[in-house]
Amino acid sequence: MKKIIFFLGIALYVLSPFFVFGQLLDPVSYTLTEAPDTVEAGKVFEVTVEATIDENWHLYSILNAPDLGPYPTQFSTPHSEMSIIGDIKESKAKIAYDPNFETDLGWHSNSAHFKIPIAFRNNLQGEQSILLEVLYQVCDDRSCLPPKTKEIKGEVYLAGVSDSPFVSNLDSDDTSALWIAEFIFFIATAWLTLFFVYRVIKKKISKSSSIE
Repeated sequence: MKKIIFFLGIALYVLSPFFVFGQLLDPVSYTLTEAPDTVEAGKVFEVTVEATIDENWHLYSILNAPDLGPYPTQFSTPHSEMSIIGDIKESKAKIAYDPNFETDLGWHSNSAHFKIPIAFRNNLQGEQSILLEVLYQVCDDRSCLPPKTKEIKGEVYLAGVSDSPFVSNLDSDDTSALWIAEFIFFIATAWLTLFFVYRVIKKKISKSSSIE
């Protein structure tokens, strides 16, 4: 019920003149503050994203249940050659009563940092872009801004391949497709070979019958 009321409030807010003002507000900025210069392809490594939050605003924890009301902070990647691996860690969030949603929620004030484990596919080498997206929502003690998405970018150099590389879903799909193609090729080759042997034997039998 709280979620429905919240979405109705967002809809009314979007239709109001205050929406334009709300769009101009941007209380949170994100920076990729820590990332290795060089890693092996396929190796899982951590990057750190720092969030700077304007005074009086708070950013919601990644651990909040979505049905409590506000959008929990969520990280993803649109990069087809990169994956987020495992759990994301955040700095300690404050747990307090939120009057906007009338329940206890976790949030960050002033700043927060997030440690994100990522890996690139093991067929890549050289300079690569780290590309992350964050979906988040911020509120003050009286109101909330609509959820927003931002891109966070960085660079890393891939050199060599990890001894135990992470296998992404894309790699698994490629391996399965290759296995299926090889199996079809094997069946087709076997069928053609049997057909050729059958024709040769039939031809020899035919010649033998003619001689007799």
